[in-house]
Amino acid sequence: MTKSVLSYALPRALPCALIATLPMLAAAWTGSVSAQTVEGSGSSKVMMFDRPPSVEELREVVAPEPKLRTRSIEIIGGAAGAAAKRPRPVDEINYGSAPIPPAAQPAPQTAPSRPVHKQRRQEVRMEAPAAEMAAAPPPAAAPAPAPEAAPQAFGFRINFALNSAEIPAESASYIDAVGALMKEDPTLGLTVEGHTDATGSLPYNMLLSQRRAVSVGEYLVRVHQIDPKRITVDGKGPTVPLAANPYDGRNRRVEFKPTH
Repeated sequence: MTKSVLSYALPRALPCALIATLPMLAAAWTGSVSAQTVEGSGSSKVMMFDRPPSVEELREVVAPEPKLRTRSIEIIGGAAGAAAKRPRPVDEINYGSAPIPPAAQPAPQTAPSRPVHKQRRQEVRMEAPAAEMAAAPPPAAAPAPAPEAAPQAFGFRINFALNSAEIPAESASYIDAVGALMKEDPTLGLTVEGHTDATGSLPYNMLLSQRRAVSVGEYLVRVHQIDPKRITVDGKGPTVPLAANPYDGRNRRVEFKPTH
């Protein structure tokens, strides 16, 4: 009897409007989480996914579609050319009045002539600056800043257990997306890199990252039947951190880089 009362009391207590908005609130909360972020700098840039990506998202990283280039066409002639070729109007001439004779002006006085060698010296001095300005090269334009390079690798933060290289069940969907991408493009080869943070000794972390990279590569071969020749594995350990703090847990990840 108590169970029946509780089961009916809860829906009656909640307003209908609140019940209707619960799914929308859940969707808004899910959409607010960032799905992918670009981390690292320079050649170490990587697109990190916080949820299983789609094949289209992975393809955009490893093989982005080239942007179409358009050419501008300049139209020569037309109205502008016709206006340029049109004869200019002739000024009106006043035929009603007689031309006014110019006023008498005194005859110009001739300046005393200079010696020929002094005239040549003065001409050389006046022409020298003009020649120097003509010979001077134009100032070089400042180079345009190079566009920022897009990341050429993607990665996941697979939550491996401590000291383990076994892929957790909840992380399999991440690697399944990689397998679907490689099936779609038979020419694509990938290097699988394992990364750790700086906790522990360097030799141990190098070995652990190698084991985890091998585990991901074997999953692609076993589950998705990818040719092993298309997969290369590499253990980086803590040598290529993404976070400034080498002990930051965000440095633990698996990266994928195209090799073709």
